[in-house]
Amino acid sequence: MRLTKRCLDLLHLLRAARWLATDQVRRRFFPKATADAARKRLRKLTDAGYLARFREHRMSEALFRLGPEGKRVLEKSGSEEIVLERKPPKQLEHFVAINDVRIAAELAGGLSYFFACWELPGVGWRYPVIPDAVFSLRGRTFAAEVDRGVETVGFFVKTKVACYRRGLEGLPLAAILVVTDRKARMKSLARAIGGERRRFLFTTVDLLKERGLLAPIFYRQANGETFSLL
Repeated sequence: MRLTKRCLDLLHLLRAARWLATDQVRRRFFPKATADAARKRLRKLTDAGYLARFREHRMSEALFRLGPEGKRVLEKSGSEEIVLERKPPKQLEHFVAINDVRIAAELAGGLSYFFACWELPGVGWRYPVIPDAVFSLRGRTFAAEVDRGVETVGFFVKTKVACYRRGLEGLPLAAILVVTDRKARMKSLARAIGGERRRFLFTTVDLLKERGLLAPIFYRQANGETFSLL
């Protein structure tokens, strides 16, 4: 089958993102198409071996990774050797939410780079805190923390906020974005961080997906007004 630029862009994104859900692919590459149209194209790419599909059960959303033909195309175009994924990560919801941040950053425009936590070791990350993502958008650098309420609020403040308070030498951050799975959790973290909230901006995954990274979806305090990122 003939690969379009959109197909090649999807392959490159999957190399970095590792796994993408159907809805994530649709939001990134088929914003004006129906969900059915996106699924048909993904099915063709999968049947041809450029993608591989995983679905845990009939009620779950399908996930896609690079297939052997996708690996071949990327390596032929100059990429280093690629090791194909076999199974989705264990903390799948957290993993998917990090890629939701990635897609929102790409759709915002002006993205210089985006590195998820699994990519940071490969770029020489040397700081004691490991964000879920670090990206540069329109000349400003942000760290992102995706919180799904698995750890206590106190643990988050102790392990993450303390490191960000000291700063990352040589890497000035415009803000630390805390993206939660629900508004109640967002409010709890905003209250706990307290005096540090000027450096921290809070939102939810749903707001990020529905309105985009540049919309006024960020809070500095639990019940305050909302702000835009830039």
